[in-house]
Amino acid sequence: MSEELRTSFAKFREAMWVINDYIVRVMAEEEALKGYSQQQLETLRIIRENPNISQNTIASTQGVFKTAISNRIKKLEADGLVVIQPGEDMRKKSISLTEKGMNLLDKAEDVVYSKLDQLLENHFTKEEVIYFTKQLDKTVQLLKTTKVNERMTEYE
Repeated sequence: MSEELRTSFAKFREAMWVINDYIVRVMAEEEALKGYSQQQLETLRIIRENPNISQNTIASTQGVFKTAISNRIKKLEADGLVVIQPGEDMRKKSISLTEKGMNLLDKAEDVVYSKLDQLLENHFTKEEVIYFTKQLDKTVQLLKTTKVNERMTEYE
């Protein structure tokens, strides 16, 4: 590996940490979001994109143990943001967003996205931002595919 590529990877890793820290700080400034972690809000996003999802699927998507998701779901349910219902086979439970959960997630996204837009608008064109995020999405998809393939080989 070239030194230039090694430096690029180090900058990429640092950027991910700095961006994540920025988002956490932005959310902490918003009163309605103060009681929720980025992981909890990400859980809400996953549920919105996958109505009636199981805790196992959420855990797999986020790459964490089911106990961590179970604790997150309990908090979100106690706050009225999600509902837990019997699943199709009655053994598994499915989780869906409530209207309150949808509103909180919309608020979180509005706050974060508007702050990012304000931060970037004078430094990058819309096209540059879109191109960059497409490249990030390719990376995420590659990582997800690799993760799935690694799990599959564990069972062989």
